[in-house]
Amino acid sequence: MMSKNDDKLIKREARVKLLAVTLLLVFALIIILRVENMLVSTLLAIVITYSLKPIVSYLERKGMSRTTSIVIPFIGVGLLLALGSWALSPIISQQLATAKVELPKFIAGFKTLLDRIGYHISYYVGPVMRDSFSEKAANYLQTLLQGSLTDLPTIMGKIFTVSILAPFFAFFLLRDGRTIMKHILRLVPNNLFELFLNLFHQINQQMGGFIRARALEALIVGGVTWLGLSLIGFPYSVFLGVFAGVTNLIPYIGPIIGATPAFVLALVYQDSATTIILMGGVYLAAQLIDMLFIIPLVVAKIVNLHPVTVVVVIIIGSQLLGVLGMIISIPVTSAIKLTVSAVYNHVVGFRV
Repeated sequence: MMSKNDDKLIKREARVKLLAVTLLLVFALIIILRVENMLVSTLLAIVITYSLKPIVSYLERKGMSRTTSIVIPFIGVGLLLALGSWALSPIISQQLATAKVELPKFIAGFKTLLDRIGYHISYYVGPVMRDSFSEKAANYLQTLLQGSLTDLPTIMGKIFTVSILAPFFAFFLLRDGRTIMKHILRLVPNNLFELFLNLFHQINQQMGGFIRARALEALIVGGVTWLGLSLIGFPYSVFLGVFAGVTNLIPYIGPIIGATPAFVLALVYQDSATTIILMGGVYLAAQLIDMLFIIPLVVAKIVNLHPVTVVVVIIIGSQLLGVLGMIISIPVTSAIKLTVSAVYNHVVGFRV
């Protein structure tokens, strides 16, 4: 029979283990949030990990070692990226050169567009407000473009750092993730072990499905947009396609944000109504494919959140981390929801 001293020792050990797990998670979160480039590298590493995990597991079931099962898809993806970069480099270089040459023309056209908008505004708010609006908007654009050019070396340096760190982290997450999780679970008190294990399994399953589905969705939307804009001869189709694919990860407002640069370009360059209609048709086709096929077949029911909750957490994410916060707000909220639900059920069940 267990004595009172033994019972106290067990409870104290459980509290120490729980405190150790909590401190470990808080420390990891602080490192990820505070160290430069760590957050983006970690998130991208998680995306790579969940994207390659089914292939790695399949190769491992076929008798390959864990390391070999990881190296093969890494090499395959690396070759595909290298081949794609080689094939797209002439197009990207040409579009960058065109953008550099046409930058003064774009600024002049944007000012003209603002003057036209200001002219219509003056009917309602007066010419003083019209001039103020045009001047402020033009100054803002000029400051933004100059800042982008000034920060370009820093941005490229960050992209290079992330492109090195993310695959590095992903490799070790795939190879040692299960071992790391076993060590963490050993620190969990026995009375919470089942809760932690089930919660980890649920979050792992949901995040894996969500990330793979959203990555596929972004690739298809971006690819359709790029192909469609290229077919109608619209400029900067590669960059607009990439932008549409990335912003499509933001629920509800993502497609609007993704289409905005193209419409601004069309208005600045005073393209014909036919071009604008065709361009709108491209974005509409991409969203129809997304809504009619990808979301119902792949994304639906993976994350069960109320639309109001989605809007609120997107706003919170944008305030905390900008566009990145808007993208990760949904999976983070889903994980929190699973955690709260699991803890609540555990407490209620324990009391009963």
